[in-house]
Amino acid sequence: MKRKICVAAAAFASSLFLTACGSKEYLKDIKAEKYVTLGTYTGIEATVNKLEVPEGAVDSYIYDNYLAPKAEKVPVTGRAVQEGDVANIDFVGYHDDVAFEGGTGADFDLTIGSGRFIEGFEEGLIGANIGDTRSLNLTFPDPYTNPELAGEDVVFEVTVNSISESKAPALTDALVKQLGEEGYNVGGAQTAQELNDYVYNLYDQSVQSTYDNEIETAMASTIMENSTFREPPEEMVQRFITSIENNMSIRASSIGMSLAQYMQLYQGLDEAGYRTLFDEEGLRMAKQYIMYQAIADKEGLVPTEEEVAGEVSALMTIYGYASEEDLEKSVDMESLKEDLMRKKVVAFLKENGNIHETAVDAE
Repeated sequence: MKRKICVAAAAFASSLFLTACGSKEYLKDIKAEKYVTLGTYTGIEATVNKLEVPEGAVDSYIYDNYLAPKAEKVPVTGRAVQEGDVANIDFVGYHDDVAFEGGTGADFDLTIGSGRFIEGFEEGLIGANIGDTRSLNLTFPDPYTNPELAGEDVVFEVTVNSISESKAPALTDALVKQLGEEGYNVGGAQTAQELNDYVYNLYDQSVQSTYDNEIETAMASTIMENSTFREPPEEMVQRFITSIENNMSIRASSIGMSLAQYMQLYQGLDEAGYRTLFDEEGLRMAKQYIMYQAIADKEGLVPTEEEVAGEVSALMTIYGYASEEDLEKSVDMESLKEDLMRKKVVAFLKENGNIHETAVDAE
């Protein structure tokens, strides 16, 4: 359950100040010291993984996002399907000898090894020749987006129509310029080296963000265990719950799923389970932010007007808002201030804590 809670918390923290909420119960409406008695919060020990950009990650990203879309299919004859080939197939899936909805396709290009189909499907086509039909006895994973098929045994009848190899172009300065002109996000790169540097920086920023989140989680958990809390205002808790649910719903819809399907597939939770998870996480987040506010009040870390203005200006630049008025239409300004306070408190805790690192590659 701990893993699931952390996932929801990370999703929530990333969207807190970019999601306007209807609730008006904010930290400004309460005195934090009335809801928490702080324990020790300086000199906190935290052991975290010092992550590095994984070897090969930059090359893989460049291939998947820039080279693969430009690849040409070269027909293959005289041999069977191999890992990495593009097999054009027709297929029908049967459950209890009846073709099931969504299990039929024709003239479908499938890259062998891409993981697009359930386990065993792509592997089952390796060694097949053009014109061959194979019966694949497979089992759907559990959980699965379609609960009726979760964990069920099925048979796929698959015919290989053709085989081709995907030949990607080499990464050259000319290709990088072409990609930029065609609207690909190359980060302003004009050369192959500049594109490599841009992608490396993307990974490096992600690694640093993960590292910072691990430090915050470790230190905040310890301080919360050392502190005593009164029950936070219900309206404040509900604001956090609503933001969590909104964010997870956005994630689900971005891949064509409902919230229920997403939580079942990625968290293994039915509606009662994920509602309980959201409630627990909303309560925890309310307590954590009250704790941060209490520390900010004691240490003089409440954001100044100048700091808030700087944060607003940065958001306008990042997200392309034409004016502050436009920004305020979609950004919850009180949540923005709360998150800026959180950043200042976390920086203080890190500066006054004892952080120990263990080396490990990011995955």
